[in-house]
Amino acid sequence: MTTRAQLSESAEHEGGHTDLMRAAVGGQTETVKRLLEGGAEVNERDDEGRTALMFAVTNLHTDSAKALLEHGADVNLTANDGSTALMLAASSGDRDIVRDLLSRRADLSAKFTQTGKSALMLAKEKGYADIVRLLEAAGAKE
Repeated sequence: MTTRAQLSESAEHEGGHTDLMRAAVGGQTETVKRLLEGGAEVNERDDEGRTALMFAVTNLHTDSAKALLEHGADVNLTANDGSTALMLAASSGDRDIVRDLLSRRADLSAKFTQTGKSALMLAKEKGYADIVRLLEAAGAKE
């Protein structure tokens, strides 16, 4: 599983990262909004299949994530490792973003390709009881 530090570090080099991704990883919400209003592709992926939404939720930038969602970010896109924005938010402990992603019908059954872990499993591992409750209330099962 990619750590928050690895995602942040990788955003500093060019591996297919867009200005939108760099703004999302840095939590630069006004820049995120400006880029989106200027026509930036909200669902563009980097070389690892990650999106600006994935960078925002991993780095706990709730406002940037909300701006991306408001501009149509696809909550169910998967990165090359099988991760989704919901899995990353559940693992990062961001209850608000988890709630927002669930309200947009985020896939509860997605799993990392190598470990087979889902958002529910990740939240349980980290001890995020409130996120576990949200996921279970939405129908997540192990």
